[in-house]
Amino acid sequence: MVKIQAVKRRSLAVQVADAMRELIISGEYAQGEQLRQDDVAKKLGVSRIPVREAFQQLEAEGLVVNVPYKGAIVSRLTLDEINEYFDIRIALEGDLLARAIDHMTPDAISRARKIIDRMDSASPTKWGEINWQLHAEIYAIAGRPITLEMVKKIHDNLDRYVRIQLSLSEDNRTRANKEHGRMIDLCEAGETEQAVTLLRRHIDEARRDLIKHLQEND
Repeated sequence: MVKIQAVKRRSLAVQVADAMRELIISGEYAQGEQLRQDDVAKKLGVSRIPVREAFQQLEAEGLVVNVPYKGAIVSRLTLDEINEYFDIRIALEGDLLARAIDHMTPDAISRARKIIDRMDSASPTKWGEINWQLHAEIYAIAGRPITLEMVKKIHDNLDRYVRIQLSLSEDNRTRANKEHGRMIDLCEAGETEQAVTLLRRHIDEARRDLIKHLQEND
């Protein structure tokens, strides 16, 4: 019975972590905001135990930091940290795409294009989520689950900033969608070097736009 209860509690903690992650990424919990266990438990309709466990998970992911005498705080990324995250994205995502291209089937290409079609009409708040679905769909083909999980954590840490930026710039979303379409065309044609070059430029442009936005609104 103890083992069953532990599994149930763990399952609930995962659900709480998922809900809190979305609240942080969406900006409902702002960077620097203090997270009180009682308040979060009340908001989500659970006890404090799964909330405490969720805090630990989100701290491991870098979305929450534990500050002495204050407790759990939504993390705030510095420009240096954002730059480093994007450097890692360029390296890891370029590698994943290069590994995936030779194994892309017509069905995989079709699924990717359908996701891009959804992005064309998506709201800024949904665009980031669908953007990750597209990248994950492609990268999973590489068969490198550990690398993919590392990339996902970076996306989660950056997504809250990217969503704010995208909500203010439809031009950036339009440009990104065109680049996505071009990248899939190159993947379908087996043009690995060109596809990877385009992806890396795509990520670097996202970095440039985000940092410009953050500096202008500091």
